[in-house]
Amino acid sequence: MSVLSRWWRSFRRATEEHPFAADVAFAAIIGFFALTGLVNAVEVGSQRSPDAFAVVLVLCQTAAFAFRRRAVWWSLLGVVAFTIVFWVADYASNFDAFTLLSVYAATVHGGDDRRRVWRRVGAAVLVLTAVVVLGVFAPQEDLPAIALFGIVTIHLTAAFVGEAVYDRRRRILELQQRAERAEAERELLARQAVLDERSRIAREMHDIVAHGMSVMVIQAGAAERSLDHDPEATRTALGTIGTVGRDSLAEMRRLLGVLRGSDAPGLEPQPTLADVEQLVKQSSANGTVVSLEVEGEAPVTSASREVAAYRVIQEALTNVLKHAGPTTTVSVRITHRPDGTEIQVDDDGRGTTFTELDRATGQGIVGMRERVELFGGTLTAVPRAGGGFRVRAHLPPSSVTTRTGAIR
Repeated sequence: MSVLSRWWRSFRRATEEHPFAADVAFAAIIGFFALTGLVNAVEVGSQRSPDAFAVVLVLCQTAAFAFRRRAVWWSLLGVVAFTIVFWVADYASNFDAFTLLSVYAATVHGGDDRRRVWRRVGAAVLVLTAVVVLGVFAPQEDLPAIALFGIVTIHLTAAFVGEAVYDRRRRILELQQRAERAEAERELLARQAVLDERSRIAREMHDIVAHGMSVMVIQAGAAERSLDHDPEATRTALGTIGTVGRDSLAEMRRLLGVLRGSDAPGLEPQPTLADVEQLVKQSSANGTVVSLEVEGEAPVTSASREVAAYRVIQEALTNVLKHAGPTTTVSVRITHRPDGTEIQVDDDGRGTTFTELDRATGQGIVGMRERVELFGGTLTAVPRAGGGFRVRAHLPPSSVTTRTGAIR
């Protein structure tokens, strides 16, 4: 059975790769049977014995039938025409299947305009029927009346079978196209998920590296300035550098562990709004005065929403350290209300334009806005009228629908 199945698969593959060669081979087989039936036929009544012209007609039928898929309607026309000549010449034959198979092939391969297909197939059957009618009622012919019924029934049956085959193939093709579209959509969603994950990782990397490096650079500068005259301040600055560096390194290891698929780093907790106080202390260690004010009771919310709120504050403080200048005063206000959580970070530094900020931070403002919008919130980042900069974000309650349609 396995040998037969392999042979059949090879045969199907060959016919699919060389369809016209397969059509010619099948037509040659039918032509061989037609010639055999012609040679072995026994004349009945007025029928003539086969001669060279009869052989030529069979060969012409075979040639026309070979083009049944490449030139559907010319093939049908040729087969019908040569068959009519064969019938009118009244040659005896034991095998006459060309018109039957041609009607079937034309119905299957005639195209998607089914009205046109049936008009042309019907016309062919009507012409064949008219020739048979003449053979039944002509005085010099002895064709039985049952032949009329047989010709019409057999050819219409072939047409209906062809229609059923066409419909089945069309349905299979539609299912294949639907499956291909579904697969393409799945691939598109998968690629989009990868892009979203890359964007998320880029934001995480930016938040971790930008804040930590900004604090360490500023503290290193402070340590350098106080090295000779204030050893205690130098020691404090170096301690802050070590603490921030270790924290940033731990965050980097956690993120890289997630990328590697390691389970252990993923067990470390993500930052939340409860960690903002420590973030403020780190930012205050370089001489920048940072105050924190929390109003209202923090709601029970998702970890991802907590991380988003924390990262907004972290990025805003990073921008202050990088752009606001020395001796800057920063106020961080977190307000919890029934309609959500509002975060506002104000500084009285020299201020920064949008163009400068976007060019300097790269993903800073964009990353903050994407984080907030992911939870259906809004974010504004504008220079203050009296100098400095203001970042304000509003995160709605966790039960609202986000822009992606998820319930947070």
